[in-house]
Order: sequence, then C-alpha cells, then structure tokens
Amino acid sequence: MKITLPFMLMTLIYSFSYGQTATDLYNSRNYKELIKLEKKADKLTPDELYKVGYAFFQLGNDNKAIECYDKALARGLDSGFVHFYKGLSLCYLKKYDEALKEVEISLTKNPSSQEFMNQKALIYKYQGQEDKALACFEEATKLPNTYGEPFYWVAYIYHGKQNFDKALELYYKALDSVPQQNSYYVEALKSIGQLEYSHTKNYLKSANAYVQAVNFEKDNYELYYKLMKSYNAAKEYAKADSLFGVLKTAFENGKLPKQDMEIKTLAIAQFDWKGQTAVIRRSLIDTKKTLDISYKVFLLSKAGDKVERRFIVEKAIQIEKDGAAYLLCEEDKKTGGHITYPYGWSTDAIPLDDLEKVVKLVLDGKMNAAASSNFGGK
Repeated sequence: MKITLPFMLMTLIYSFSYGQTATDLYNSRNYKELIKLEKKADKLTPDELYKVGYAFFQLGNDNKAIECYDKALARGLDSGFVHFYKGLSLCYLKKYDEALKEVEISLTKNPSSQEFMNQKALIYKYQGQEDKALACFEEATKLPNTYGEPFYWVAYIYHGKQNFDKALELYYKALDSVPQQNSYYVEALKSIGQLEYSHTKNYLKSANAYVQAVNFEKDNYELYYKLMKSYNAAKEYAKADSLFGVLKTAFENGKLPKQDMEIKTLAIAQFDWKGQTAVIRRSLIDTKKTLDISYKVFLLSKAGDKVERRFIVEKAIQIEKDGAAYLLCEEDKKTGGHITYPYGWSTDAIPLDDLEKVVKLVLDGKMNAAASSNFGGK
C-alpha cells in the first residue's frame, strides 16, 4: 500500500491536469492550459478551436487568436461570435478595415446584439469617423440593453462636441443603463462630477457624483481632490476639511501621487475674479515656525497657462493672545519683493470665503500693503 497509494494519487492528479477538455478549461478560464491544446489543432472540433482562439485573445496574442478563429470558420463554425472576436482581435491590431468587415458579418448573424453594434461604433471612433460612430452608438442604445456601454459613448461624443447640457443628461441616462461592474459606469460618474462643477455650477450634485466614484476607486486620490473642491465650492467646509484630513494622512503615509508628495500642497478650491481663475492650495505640512506657509493663492492668466500673481498665508509672530498669527502676503513676481497686507487670522483654520474676500480686495485695489521688503536686494 505504501507504493500503490501514491501511484494512484499521481494518476488522478495527472488525469485531472491533462484530461480536462477545452470546454472545461474554457469554463474555468484556465487560458494558459487551454492554449496548449493548439498543438493538437487538427484533432480539435471547430468549437474547441474557437475556445482556444478566445484563450489566446485573453492572453493578448491576437495573431494566434485569429489563426484559431480562421480554422474554426474553415471547418464550418460560421458563428457571429467567431466573426465578432476575430474582428475584436483585428481591432486591437489596428487593422480597422478588416475588423469592420468581421463585425458587420457578426451583425448580419446577430442583428440585435448591442455589444456587436457598440464595437462597430468603436471602430469608426478609432478611425476618427465621429459622426458614423455616433450614429452606430445611438443605434446600439435602441437594441435590447444587454451591454449598456453605448449609452456612455453617446454622452461622451456630445461632451466632446461641447454640447454640455445634452451630454450631462445622457451621462445620467448612462447610469441607469451601464452595469456598475463596467468601467464606463465610473467614467460616467466622473464626467457628471466634472460637468456639474464646471458647467452647471451645481456643486452638491458634483460632490454626489464624486462620492459615488470614490466608492468604486478608493485609491484614486485625484477623485478625492475633485470631491474636496466640490465640497468647498458648495460651502460644505466641514466635509471638505474632513477630506483634507484623510488626504493629509495619505500624504504622511506616502500614498499620494508623486507630484503631490513633492509639492506638499493640494489644490482645495478655486474662485473667479473678472474672468480669471484663482486657485487656492493648502499645505500638507503643519506650520511650526515663523514664515512657514499654510496657504497659497495663484491668480492665473485668462488663458490659464501662467501665474500672474502669487499670494501666501504666512505664519507670523503672534503679539497678542487673540491677535493675528497668520498674515496675508504676496510674492511680487516683478521685483521679487515680499508684500504684507493688513489682514490676518488667529489660527490656520482659515475660512475659505474669508480668504477669497481679502484676496479680491487686494486685486480690486481696495487694500494696500502694510509693509514690503525685498529679500533679493533689488
């Protein structure tokens, strides 16, 4: 028995590993084992050849996938799915004209397939034929909704055409049509957040979209930034501050994107001044000594491509108990000078609406400098 039992176990293991059919391997998504059957292609059925081709496709070998699909087709498996996946592999190889022919054949065999029509539209999109793509995406939305993705793409194209009202309406419709497990569901949420923020100025709706998106991508800190800006724009300062605390902890643990780890500040809000955007950034490092900076405000040019004026909130010597411990200052780009304004705060928990108000007073010429110095010696 000491000899027989191990032998029997080895036989069973061998049978399990090598005796599985193409269908077994396909159903278990064991693609690495499935492609090994390609060596016995002459003995495989047309359906098994299709499954081996699909395994190659899943492993990123589109040329081998097409070889198997062609063999399956040559042996009589004239299925819409074979033509579709052959077209998909051709598409990944950027052979768009050939891919389109295969997908069109698949549609003649499965005319109600939303996924097939969506792929036809995508091929037109990749070719730069946006109007044809839009027509196919819209046609796909009228088919039985088994896939959902074309609802996102219709909204996306209108967004690109800067028809923001229609795009926003269609993104919301996409949320009802695209399965949540599809990545384009989250993309629709992101686009809603962006349009509600920048186009409709409905900051609470923007925040709501970003909250949902964060639930799907918890490590995507760019979404946290956008959510924080939406909260601040909606004057939900407590929620924004709480979120900043989360991001500060992530910074301390080295988890933020590389650029933000290096800059050590985050854009937390922005406001408009006479058609120009001013961006407020907050330091991720606690202020401890005099001249440490807690906030920066950058006034951008109308084109948004350069900084015209640079304000900072700087830790100062607090003379009185309730006196100013943080002062509004400006770094003069022309002279390199340091300008101090007669406005300050007792803590670094500065109300953003107050910071916006005082910066606008300076920009409007309604607040003059209290002092200035030139550390550059000019």
